[in-house]
Amino acid sequence: MHEVVYFEDVYKAYSDKMALRGASFKIPRGVISGLLGPNGSGKTTSLKLALGILKPSRGAVLVLGDDPWREPRVRASMGYLPESPIYPRDARVRMLLKHIARLKKASMGEAERAAKLVGIEKMLEHPISALSRGYLQRLGLALALLGDPELLLLDEPTANLDPRARVEILRLIRDVSRMLDATVIISSHILPELQEVVDYLVIISQGEVLDHGPVEDLARRYRARMLYRVSTPNPRLLARDLIVLHYVDGVMLGEDSITVYVSSTHYRAFEARLEELASEGLVEEYSIETGLLGEIYEAAVSG
Repeated sequence: MHEVVYFEDVYKAYSDKMALRGASFKIPRGVISGLLGPNGSGKTTSLKLALGILKPSRGAVLVLGDDPWREPRVRASMGYLPESPIYPRDARVRMLLKHIARLKKASMGEAERAAKLVGIEKMLEHPISALSRGYLQRLGLALALLGDPELLLLDEPTANLDPRARVEILRLIRDVSRMLDATVIISSHILPELQEVVDYLVIISQGEVLDHGPVEDLARRYRARMLYRVSTPNPRLLARDLIVLHYVDGVMLGEDSITVYVSSTHYRAFEARLEELASEGLVEEYSIETGLLGEIYEAAVSG
């Protein structure tokens, strides 16, 4: 099965409101997907349906080919970080990892590996109460990684963190996803920090899925600017060449690369120019990092 998560015409009603209204989307294997929407839009409900801890009122939910409500064993293939996890504050990090590892039928060696992956291996003997918010999120990610899950579901993993810690956590998620070859879904209403890490989007508002797909495809569909990373032996010279193009909206210099913001309606012309510069030795390689998420989101919401 190509799709890791599949929702078809899903409704979810609580006693006093409808949380999801005919939600349909799919998330393919191997992506880092942003589940984007304001608070109360249905993001957490979607994650809990995928986890199998909520039952849809109507419609079909499949995760890794199974219905997670009817087949609880599929949960063993998922890792989950809730928005506001509660930990025993007086317990030491090692003891909590050991306890959750036992529940997930993982070894202490696997727990120590997870701690190392997220950068808390030197804090195993610390009480949880001594951890900063950033390190508490790292601990939560380590717990979610126990059992080598194929799918990670992360609900607002950067909530209540300062801007620097948010960027660090998201880069850590990206790196861990690549190392473990795991599919990741990040629920968030904070768009700028997600720019570097997501390559797939599900856009949700008031319980309705407005659109979904690869970021690159959505950027072109909604004519959002696209962000290119270009490796070059001479960043300043390349920047001077590209900034004069009418469809280039901005350039940022790096040590051995530049980042270029390009109108999506002119991406073919831009890539043709890069190929010309590559033949001249000024461009080594380039890649599309993403489209600008804020522009994609606003365009999808406005219809």
